[in-house]
Amino acid sequence: MNIVLLGSLLAVAAWLLFGPSTASGYRNTRPVGEPARTEVGAGDVQDVGLLLELLGACLDAGSSITGALETVAEVAAPERRTAMRQLVAGLRIGASWQHSWAAVSHPGPLLPIYRALSFAALTGAPAAAILYADARQLRAQEQRAAEKRAAALGVRLVVPLGLCSLPAFICLGVVPVVLALLP
Repeated sequence: MNIVLLGSLLAVAAWLLFGPSTASGYRNTRPVGEPARTEVGAGDVQDVGLLLELLGACLDAGSSITGALETVAEVAAPERRTAMRQLVAGLRIGASWQHSWAAVSHPGPLLPIYRALSFAALTGAPAAAILYADARQLRAQEQRAAEKRAAALGVRLVVPLGLCSLPAFICLGVVPVVLALLP
């Protein structure tokens, strides 16, 4: 009975600290019986590392930088898709690389792609290797950030775990001893 109470209190503490998706332990759950979605549609790709790898794969397949950007824009998130289409439009009409990027209204979501492709576009260096290296570096940075957040989680859970285990300790450890000492 106490284990159930302790687990419930821990779940409530996790819900209060981190939100409802963490308390259940699962994110983006789907109802039972609903098939898992396997296809990638327009606007599904949020991961910049994946976009960099997709661009690299397009370039490895023989596509131009403009063609690769146009192809990857179709599966990118909406804010990145709009910026990529503006960039492609500038490149298609013959504007230089720098002028095409200057015409992009919100280049913020594309900065990793800009850094990766600028050297290749301005010097003629093979861009696919640069894109793959930047994707690996971006994923390593994300991994380190996730490890830091996981390390901080232990510190943030000390108080809820203490509040959950203190009543159990009192009920199971202190109360029986006090009751045994009473005549």
